[in-house]
Amino acid sequence: MPIYKKYVAPYNTQIIVWRITEDESVLREGISLTKLCINRLDQMKSNVHRCGFLSVWQLLKAAGYSPEDLYYDPNGKPHLADKRYISISHSHQFSTIAIGDKPLGIDIEKERSKVHRIASRFLHSTELTPNGTDRIRTTQWCIKEAAYKALGKKGISFLHDIRTTNLYNEHPVAVVKLNEKTIKLNNWLYFWEDYSCALAIKTD
Repeated sequence: MPIYKKYVAPYNTQIIVWRITEDESVLREGISLTKLCINRLDQMKSNVHRCGFLSVWQLLKAAGYSPEDLYYDPNGKPHLADKRYISISHSHQFSTIAIGDKPLGIDIEKERSKVHRIASRFLHSTELTPNGTDRIRTTQWCIKEAAYKALGKKGISFLHDIRTTNLYNEHPVAVVKLNEKTIKLNNWLYFWEDYSCALAIKTD
């Protein structure tokens, strides 16, 4: 079982990271998928996406959950039957889940130079810090994606509704404008190889 990393964050939050080295047949071992899961898997044409999907179920198993314990709401946000909060992400060779007692979101992304070409689509001009490396820009995306997942609401614009602040502090903050309210989410950042990962937690 290639569990690559485990982290512990506040609010009884656990993060488990899987490094995807197996083929699909191996990733299917030891898990019993629901009919809904099988249907979703059958719709995936990319082998990378299929293996990412299956590795998530291996992570859930490692955390003590079965496929029947997870369901999705109409906005596509995952939920656990025991009412704890969960978020899921996978990118290329890695997948991760975060489970905790507060609303949360997690995102992992491979750091690539193309992030600079699209930065103006998701970053306000005030967020385009000088000397932004691949890692910094990718981290900003992860923070916004994690905040979006934590809130689970459609229609939030990365460019117009979410700002990344305190980027160089220990815990950067995502400030989200939603329905004329301002919501702040603290972030915990993790890095390995050429990947960035952000965990956003809504604490109030």
